[in-house]
Amino acid sequence: MRIAGYPLAVVLCICQSTYGQHAGSLNTPEKILYNAKIFTADVAHPYAEAVAIRGNKFVAVGSLAAAKAALGKNALMVDMHGQCILPGLVDSHNHGLQGGEGLLHANVTDSAETVEQLAAYADEVRKNGLGMDSNVLVIDGLNIETWSHIPELRKVFNTGTYNKMPVLLRGSDGHTGWANAVLANLAGINKAFIQQLTPDKKKYFGYEANDEPNGFFADSGFYKVDAVLPESHADYTKAGIKAMEYNNSLGITAWLDPAAGNMQENTNTTLDAYKALAKKHLLTAHVAATVVADANGNAQKQIDDLKKLQNIYNNTPNLQVLGFKIFGDGVIEYPTQTAALSKPYTNSGSYGALMFNAKKFASFVTLADKQGLLVHVHAIGDLTATEALNGFEAARKANGYSGLPHTITHLQIVQPADIPRFNQLHILASLQLLWALGDPTTIDIVKPYIAPELYKYQYPARSLLQAGATICGASDWPVSTANPFMAIYEAETRRGKLGVLDSTQCMPRMAMLYAYTINAAQALMAEKSIGSIAPGKYADLVLVDRDVLTVSPEAMKDTKVLWTMFEGKLVYGSESH
Repeated sequence: MRIAGYPLAVVLCICQSTYGQHAGSLNTPEKILYNAKIFTADVAHPYAEAVAIRGNKFVAVGSLAAAKAALGKNALMVDMHGQCILPGLVDSHNHGLQGGEGLLHANVTDSAETVEQLAAYADEVRKNGLGMDSNVLVIDGLNIETWSHIPELRKVFNTGTYNKMPVLLRGSDGHTGWANAVLANLAGINKAFIQQLTPDKKKYFGYEANDEPNGFFADSGFYKVDAVLPESHADYTKAGIKAMEYNNSLGITAWLDPAAGNMQENTNTTLDAYKALAKKHLLTAHVAATVVADANGNAQKQIDDLKKLQNIYNNTPNLQVLGFKIFGDGVIEYPTQTAALSKPYTNSGSYGALMFNAKKFASFVTLADKQGLLVHVHAIGDLTATEALNGFEAARKANGYSGLPHTITHLQIVQPADIPRFNQLHILASLQLLWALGDPTTIDIVKPYIAPELYKYQYPARSLLQAGATICGASDWPVSTANPFMAIYEAETRRGKLGVLDSTQCMPRMAMLYAYTINAAQALMAEKSIGSIAPGKYADLVLVDRDVLTVSPEAMKDTKVLWTMFEGKLVYGSESH
């Protein structure tokens, strides 16, 4: 629940002081939290027993004596009784507003494991209206394994109630979708359309041997369906509030929104929404943003336009536009297979889709870097990772080390020869290690379709760590849950329902705690103000219900946040803890 001026109910408890002999709330401007197990994420001083806060900043961290010396005798004293406190957690790849908007309508959130379960959910949200967008049934969050069962989808959603109703199903990965026959016909996706496509366009649509479409589409294929959907009337204020509630409930007080608009659009509703939230004092997170750009397009024009966005938005409290997001490829799973690989997919002979020209990308990055703008690259396949690193290497050679923390995110397949280059080139690795587990999404719909010599390099987190790379925690919410504790569990065990995905790549617990704090803060170019508990930084704290430094991985997975503090005020939870 939110506290002190935030949208949900205020819950206050009276905390008795043992220092100033007075009572007060944790929202009191001056307070000392002591007798705690504090992980600071400050590598030089990783642990503390007390922290002193004045206003929205930490003023002392360490011993109780040091905390008392930093504040006057009227400071509120809060005995934490040995509970565990962490810095505000940082997510280096989180589509905050998109995720919040998804919480406002039908979203199966990966939970439907069979088409039968999906059909039951669809029937429910059709009847209660949650899934209806005008006359179209729209359901988000499908587990991508669903696309291995397209004949069953066609049987359910092209008959009966859905014989005359448009139906759109969207994958949780944000790259895939499926339209029933009614919607496909409205969109003009038919046999004639498939047959006139060039091979590089045809790969974005699913079709039978006779070129009849089966309803599946991916990445660039979305434009056909989007063109016939009802006009969006998303309430971004409500979406933003939902995003804050959700992330704060998980201890997240900062994130990089990697796709906050598109350079090809004349307006930026995402950045407008963040700015509106800030004006209403509802932005309870430090948000950094990159805007989707076309690395094959006019680099200088996009740079000039990005700087205009910075002039508009970067004077907003807790909102900074840093630079560009570049899509290097798509996703690797069957049947999509748009991730760019160095060896062909075994079922099709395709190498996937490298979405930028390597030379143009290098020129784009070099120009952006020279003018102080960050570049954040989506790379799933090993070919994309290689070419992204080549582009960054060109920029470093041309400009020297600019200090900009350019980032490559996802990194599902990485060649061993490329692993040392992250450290050498000062490129951050933003990893969604919740996905690095033995389950159908990494085994059943990947392993049979790619070369074995590539498959064994899947999510090579430990190798990157040992090579000196900076690992940044990330979720890609709403593609999957933003829960950092579940991600840390999977990073540590790589264990799923089909077993362990390469135990040699299991990550140490402490490395992951740093990944979700000071390391991820680097990706936001904010490590001087957030990401660790240190004097002068914003007072962002998380109280959890167990000692995450020592519990088993299984216990780690179930960690609950008791309260979250953002800039010295509680924004989630109850003081009674």
